[in-house]
Amino acid sequence: MKKLPIAVNTYSYIYRLSAPDSVHHLLGLGFKRFELLFNAGHIWVSDLEPSSRNAPPTWLTNEGAEIVSFNLPIMDHNLTSPNPDTRLFTYERFLELIELASVWSVPYVVLVPGKVSPLLPAPATSLLGWFIDGVSALAEVASQCGTKILIENVPATFAPLASDLTKVLEKLNDNRVGVVYDVANGLFAGEDPAAGLKMLGDWIELIHLSDTGKNLWRHDPVGTGEVDFRSVAEAIHSIGFSGQSVMEIISSNPDHDLLESRRLLAQWGWQESEEG
Repeated sequence: MKKLPIAVNTYSYIYRLSAPDSVHHLLGLGFKRFELLFNAGHIWVSDLEPSSRNAPPTWLTNEGAEIVSFNLPIMDHNLTSPNPDTRLFTYERFLELIELASVWSVPYVVLVPGKVSPLLPAPATSLLGWFIDGVSALAEVASQCGTKILIENVPATFAPLASDLTKVLEKLNDNRVGVVYDVANGLFAGEDPAAGLKMLGDWIELIHLSDTGKNLWRHDPVGTGEVDFRSVAEAIHSIGFSGQSVMEIISSNPDHDLLESRRLLAQWGWQESEEG
């Protein structure tokens, strides 16, 4: 059975190194494919030199790195905010990412559905309507730019489960939008990640890998939580998925933990090296 390709998210390095330095460092550890986590001080679109917004930067082209996706964390944006100014701000930030993805030939932009108030959430019909409007507009631009929006399952949002995303995608009815399924998010939200993968099936174009327990939401190194990676691998093969799995691990010792996680994942069918 063919080994599953693996990439790495720069999350653990956002307060340690810039994105260029992180990529250079991770290349030295043997990684070739990356998901960039956009955070000011690490990488932020408006901070980039004009030359990097108009052409791929030399730190990518000269070192042979491949960027598979851009990811904007959940903290500072919300496509399902009741505030139209917040939704507009969110749209504008993702528009910047989409345009940069076009220039850098990055195939995917990850989008979190949007946070909801745990005390008094907006009506479900409003949340869905705001989200559909925003994603549809972004998908139109993304398709013109040669990249694709991927919606992620995230516990703090209005669509934390695979069944929730299925309803959203059926309502959206737009093949210009896909899914990135996060196995740790799925487990913490209360579902079996393998079942979530099978439910979403052909919608999935990217997978996030990390570990967590069921009581504390984590993105820990593989093997330190309760995610059953064997069943995850079996589910991935059962749906015929052959795309990238991205280690989205948050660690205080990322060099060790990323390499150890990759070693552990190899026993369940992921690549341990670029040679497989």
